[in-house]
Amino acid sequence: MRIPTTRRAMTTPVVALLSALALTGCGVGNAVVGVHDAPAERTDVAPLNVDGATKVASRVLDAAVAARAAKGAEAGKAQGAILAGAALAQAQAATKLGTVAASDPLQKATDPQVVAVSKGKAWPRAILVGTLDEASKTQTLHVLLSKAPADPFKIHASVPMLAGTSVPAMGDLASGAPLVGADDKAGAPIAPSQALAAYAGGLAYPKPVANPAVGTKDAYANALRTSAAAQVKSLGKLAYFSQVHTPSEAFTLAFRLADGGTVTFGQLARRDVISTSKAAKELVIPAPYSKLVGKTKASRSLTITSLESVVMVVPAKGAATTVGADEQMVSATAQ
Repeated sequence: MRIPTTRRAMTTPVVALLSALALTGCGVGNAVVGVHDAPAERTDVAPLNVDGATKVASRVLDAAVAARAAKGAEAGKAQGAILAGAALAQAQAATKLGTVAASDPLQKATDPQVVAVSKGKAWPRAILVGTLDEASKTQTLHVLLSKAPADPFKIHASVPMLAGTSVPAMGDLASGAPLVGADDKAGAPIAPSQALAAYAGGLAYPKPVANPAVGTKDAYANALRTSAAAQVKSLGKLAYFSQVHTPSEAFTLAFRLADGGTVTFGQLARRDVISTSKAAKELVIPAPYSKLVGKTKASRSLTITSLESVVMVVPAKGAATTVGADEQMVSATAQ
């Protein structure tokens, strides 16, 4: 099953799981059925069928949209009840700044299509769903996670896919896709945490650290390089520009692909630093950042911190690629 980012709606095969007991008669038969041991619980199937997972996803996504629209103290309470992990960190940052990125995938409800359900009966349990924004034709991948029997499903990641990208087949939908630990590389060249760390290193500016196991030619990486080059050009000899990306392992989530690789969700913290050279006495802080800093000029440096949510495909063979990305500014400081 592939998830192409095209202009048509995402389609996913729907498997109807019928009740295990079909009644063919109208009443109880003449013989009394004997008593037997309860059948052993199967651990090789998904804990939810497609219909059940779709209902859960619809309910949670609708609640998430309402929570993202909330403001003030109400927003914090509503978001904490339905969001967690990387999704909550991004939402909290947007609420604090009072600005929601145009690319934010939780601004309006859309019909979810189930892509995968975690395999087995143990916790945590996860649902991977996709949604399509008809206006922008942007597809978004969402991970819903329940960590324990008493823990409701919450959205832990919501990341728009990059144009022209797709997620490879994840195996039989009814059987489920295994969740993968951050440091588990079984079936893939590198573990999810290693893929995110290598991608972060490859995005660094001005000295990226290349890793042949992870590609950095995707649209998001290209946009970062273009932006950095423009920034350096505008600063000239008056200031220096640097960019560092740091992955948060606590927010790493991954599903096993049919080929043994993974589709990995993660979040990076990016720090853009502009520092003055000996040729300049001060920096004039652009309006979008001066409000956060509380002043219009800096004598030494300006640091802008942003969150970057990414989705990476780590195949069983070949280099990992980034298929989804989003960012949200968190703060700005000046010295």
